[in-house]
Amino acid sequence: MASRFNSKFAQYFDMDIPALREGVPSLFGMPIARTPADLEGADVAVIGVPYDRIATAGRDPGAWAGYRRGPEVTRQSSLRFWGFVPELELDVFEHARVVDYGDAEVGDDMAANIAAVERKVREATEAGCRVITLGGFSPLASYAAAKGVAGATRGKVGVVSLDAHGDCLDREYGPKGNPAAGSATWQARMWDDCPNIDPRLHVEIGMRGPRNARAQWETYKQRGATWVPSMTALDKGIKAVCAEDLPNAFKGAERVWYHLDMDVHDIGAINDWGDEPCGLSTREVCRITLETGRLGCHSLSFVYIAPKATTAAVACYNIVYWLAGLVQGGHIKRKAA
Repeated sequence: MASRFNSKFAQYFDMDIPALREGVPSLFGMPIARTPADLEGADVAVIGVPYDRIATAGRDPGAWAGYRRGPEVTRQSSLRFWGFVPELELDVFEHARVVDYGDAEVGDDMAANIAAVERKVREATEAGCRVITLGGFSPLASYAAAKGVAGATRGKVGVVSLDAHGDCLDREYGPKGNPAAGSATWQARMWDDCPNIDPRLHVEIGMRGPRNARAQWETYKQRGATWVPSMTALDKGIKAVCAEDLPNAFKGAERVWYHLDMDVHDIGAINDWGDEPCGLSTREVCRITLETGRLGCHSLSFVYIAPKATTAAVACYNIVYWLAGLVQGGHIKRKAA
């Protein structure tokens, strides 16, 4: 392939950076898995979910155009970083074997798209990998990824969800709205279509502000989920949220899936991005991500990565902190020095 990439870490480690396709490197320059057989021996598989859609009502309809490039830009931006976390004195890539499993095939048929993402996540999970998905929008970057994990799991699946909005409505939006899995309904359909995803093992963190409706709050309460709005989390402190609320997703779960919608971040937390105040900081989100790893979370799915270097950088930091948590928690075995 004609593309040749470089970075200070490629120079430092004297390594070649493989290309997924022309102009697109693998995430962090990690090895590429082209087939399920290539996943053998990997701890973590990365999957892109290149999908965008018309923005929800109240926003410029074209505001989300180009977000299908989120996985591509994240991979390109990842070459600026490596796996060393100074305060933890830990280089995650000395211990975790990560491979880039490419992108799910996404076209015009939504049912086929959901099946493609679900299949690719399930393949990686059944191969013994933990999974990172880079999206992209719902339902492909959320509902379909969750279905893939649930389909490969016999026992219960817990969910940690960071999001500014409760995506648990029965219809999108109102009594005459579309009931199919969408940006506001995917959690309701996830619970309907994945019997082993138990809403009582669902921890929802970061919901905030007047773009939410009472019905969303009521749904979490009725389903028995743990619900921690953004202002509550900020008042009690992220350390307390991690100690008291986060473990509820893991109690009795065989696997836990972590949904990280980038809109959980506060307006201005990421340069030139976001449109709602009273959210979490990048540091607070990374702290939660680290703790999910320490607790043994199986999969991390990003939603709403803008095709910008700033949002891609935040995604890369969260990936490294998640891997660090997995190593610290003993869920990825440390290799001898």
